[in-house]
Amino acid sequence: MKGRRRIKSQIIDAWTSCVQTDYVNQRINSERSLQAAFWAQLNERLPANRRLFIEPGISIRTSDGIKKVIPDIVVCNSREVIAVIELKYRPKGPPSYQKDIQTLELISRNRGGISIANERFRGAEKDARRYTASKKILFVWAGVHSAPAPSEEKLFAEGTNNLSGSYLQLHAATRSDRAPDVYYYSL
Repeated sequence: MKGRRRIKSQIIDAWTSCVQTDYVNQRINSERSLQAAFWAQLNERLPANRRLFIEPGISIRTSDGIKKVIPDIVVCNSREVIAVIELKYRPKGPPSYQKDIQTLELISRNRGGISIANERFRGAEKDARRYTASKKILFVWAGVHSAPAPSEEKLFAEGTNNLSGSYLQLHAATRSDRAPDVYYYSL
């Protein structure tokens, strides 16, 4: 995961803080509020030349036609997309990740033809630009879910060659009697 150590560290720090402050203090009650809390924690840690997009629509041309995906958060530097983040909120249930991993894989396979625009619909232009996809995008799955049994513990993206070397998985494993366990895996 060369070239993305700093953003990886910032994402891990933001996730840990989001869970340990916002979730533990019962400020998160849905996937949308998890998205907002995580965005705020991450935005606080990023330098001014970074841009965060929430749920940007991305159209991807595939052999089966155009597919539209909407990742939860996309992070850009001054020129390129450097991280794509999918979030899941299931504090009373097992982690659900298949659809999110498929989205991350689809973006990874087709990153050469993807760009995201910082466009405003009305008002004065301030910083309109188009961001292309970096060759070194960090793909992230992060979830709040009930604690899995030790035998179920696994790296969700194993066997997905397109994510190899560029994948980070973040967990907040909830329990009924204490704060969530926060941990992560890299691929």
